[in-house]
Amino acid sequence: MEEFARRALLAVTVSITCLLPYGIGIGTVEARSHSATARPCIFDHAALATSPGTCKPRALRYPGHVKGPVRRSIYDSALIFGVPYQILLAIAKCESSLNPQAVNGNHLGLYQFVPQTFHRGARQLLHDTGIQASTPWSPSDASYVAGYLFAVGEAPSWACE
Repeated sequence: MEEFARRALLAVTVSITCLLPYGIGIGTVEARSHSATARPCIFDHAALATSPGTCKPRALRYPGHVKGPVRRSIYDSALIFGVPYQILLAIAKCESSLNPQAVNGNHLGLYQFVPQTFHRGARQLLHDTGIQASTPWSPSDASYVAGYLFAVGEAPSWACE
């Protein structure tokens, strides 16, 4: 399943990257340069927006029960990666009690990442989607990486799932 999800995500990314220079758009995809190498910034324009020059998608609107920056970050990740919000929320509640500053040994942040796992996931996330995540202490960065890893079949990384 993991390999299938990665291939599907990569196929969409490659297809979009190849079509955009020719002015062919899908309407829900946007490409932006994030460094010397252009990477796609994939997100659904109907539900999400991102600030100019970045690839940090956020929901345009949040349901009334999704309050505060932590829950909103989790909701953003759920929208981006198609993972049910309640699942990502339950994992974060179990792992850290929704505390983005939680520490348990060498497990850090909202999803209690081991630093190597977070940074590996962040690199894959950037490569495959253009979404930038730099620290497990940020609710949005941690949620992006967690949602991405869940979507590509690495959910067994969490004991709380």
